[in-house]
Amino acid sequence: MSKNYNVVLNSNYCTFDTVGNAVYNKNYYIDWSAILPDKKFKLTFSFVSEVNYVDLLTEIPIISIDFLNMANIIRSNQSSISYQAISSNILGLVFPTNIDTNAHHAYFRADKSFNPPIYLSRPNQNNFNVKINDNNNPTGYWLDDNTIPGSMSNYVLILSFEECD
Repeated sequence: MSKNYNVVLNSNYCTFDTVGNAVYNKNYYIDWSAILPDKKFKLTFSFVSEVNYVDLLTEIPIISIDFLNMANIIRSNQSSISYQAISSNILGLVFPTNIDTNAHHAYFRADKSFNPPIYLSRPNQNNFNVKINDNNNPTGYWLDDNTIPGSMSNYVLILSFEECD
């Protein structure tokens, strides 16, 4: 049976340099060599946010982590307007769950079965960035549907690293 390592990222506990940033752009520090062996892993994730204002969901929130595209090692690809697949740091998508449909309140979530896994070696970039972008071209930060749009609410993102044999 393979070992599983979970890393919890809480947007309230980011590094000091991004404390004042909106939630869609946070930096974290993890000493990967202290918690993960130098092996190959299957990466999946779970995500839940606090309540957001969602009316029509005109933009899809996309979670990106910059350590997925380090040292020109392509771990994930995405289509582009040039008819070529390009390297990507996209971790996956999150979807809304309505709390109050009349007030347009919903939280965003994803579980390990919603997005496909990503296979990678132990990350070596201890300082890394998590962004929540939209699916527009060009991409921007995800904003809610409120009259004065706001960023994604605080979240907890759990990265699950399962050792590969």
